[in-house]
Amino acid sequence: MNTSPRNILAATDYSETAERAVALAGILAVRFSADLHLLHVAVLAEDSNLDEGSRDQLDRLQAISEETRRELLEKSSESHDVSVTPLLVRGIDPDEVIVETASNLGCDLIVMGTHGRRGLSHLFLGSVAERVVRTSPAPVLTLRADAVVEPGGITRILVPYDFSDASAGAIRHAAAWANALNGEITLLHVVEPVVYPEFYSVDILPDDLMMRLTTRSEEALDKTAAELLGGRTTTTLVEVGRAADTIVNLADPERFDLVVMATRGLSGLEHILLGSVAESVLRRCRVPMLTIPSQ
Repeated sequence: MNTSPRNILAATDYSETAERAVALAGILAVRFSADLHLLHVAVLAEDSNLDEGSRDQLDRLQAISEETRRELLEKSSESHDVSVTPLLVRGIDPDEVIVETASNLGCDLIVMGTHGRRGLSHLFLGSVAERVVRTSPAPVLTLRADAVVEPGGITRILVPYDFSDASAGAIRHAAAWANALNGEITLLHVVEPVVYPEFYSVDILPDDLMMRLTTRSEEALDKTAAELLGGRTTTTLVEVGRAADTIVNLADPERFDLVVMATRGLSGLEHILLGSVAESVLRRCRVPMLTIPSQ
């Protein structure tokens, strides 16, 4: 897998969030000297499970003629400083069309907006962006409606690291992006305390043990930075807490412009019951987030 994107697919439904994601994709295409493809999926059948807001949006899109959609794509394509190939593809499931189109075109990055659905509706329906993240063999850059994109571009990159091979891959991608964007990297490891019910009446991780774990993590993280990032100046950070919550809290637009994370790609019942740290962060992250699939 290329760590620097050379062929980017940006997906749009013409919403404000999607257009912000498309604009970011255009900036990245310039910085990486990459080809940019702009995709709109013409949904052929309505999903009866959609919420009212999504259904209304779908109705408006379906009322627009295919020719008008192509005109919108052409207009959006002309607003970038790179050559853009507009694509209008018909399909039933937007996430499947996005992943399949990216694969057919050999794209090594997908860029799209996400509405960050949460609660019971998310449990049963998920979101198009999360399904793309879960199934795409290529990295996916997502942008929430309220995410902050700095005018100066992406220069401050946060990389959560759990000492797995998958998260090592995320570090390598972050390094390539930092090189191209003249950015700086902060490696984060979160030590999660084990909490038992009061019934057991034990403190399984007393303060002295937690301190030792934190110190060992700091030493291991510094070693990882030296091994994977060479001579690059890197900030290392160890925090104690729940992984997803800690990452979301640290991903403040005042401190970082991008979060780069590996994802395990859970699916089916396993995903419904367990979820994943990456997807939990994706739904709440206030800056753009790049997810790197496990190979």
